Order: sequence, then structure tokens, then C-alpha cells
Amino acid sequence: MAAGHECVLAADGERALELLAAGSFDVIVLDPAMPLHDGWPVLAAAGSTPVVAVTGAAARLGDGRVAACLTKPMDSAALVAAVAGVLDR
Repeated sequence: MAAGHECVLAADGERALELLAAGSFDVIVLDPAMPLHDGWPVLAAAGSTPVVAVTGAAARLGDGRVAACLTKPMDSAALVAAVAGVLDR
């Protein structure tokens, strides 16, 4: 589904942390269950960048650092809508 966003992908938490250290992003889509480093260090490194979490453990994300949360499995339309909602804030 094309939504007009430029995406940068990280295959694991280590790469996500490298990307966050090297640049800025409008929104981060994060699965907290990533290999190498889980998503918690990535969430902490996101700072004020809004985060859309895609997870099977949504109840654990109620601490206010996540702008939107999608529970797996989800479809691409739900992801596009969540990103749009976060960017429109």
C-alpha cells in the first residue's frame, strides 16, 4: 500500500539505534520484540519522536511514550492510519 511516506528500515534493534543516532525521523514504527536489542532501548532513544508500536504485548506499552499502538496481527491500512494520525497531531 503506497501512502507517500519515505521509509527507512532496520532489521534489528542495533541498526535502529544506529539510525536514530545518525538522523531524525518524523515517526518511528517499532516492534518491541526485535533481535539483538529489543525495542525498549530504541523507544528510550526515540526521545520526542512519536512512536507507533506494533506488538502482541500492547498492555505493556501504557507508559505514555507510545503515541499509537497496533496489536498484531494488523493490516497495512491500520498501520497507514496510525502513522497518519500521529503525523497530524
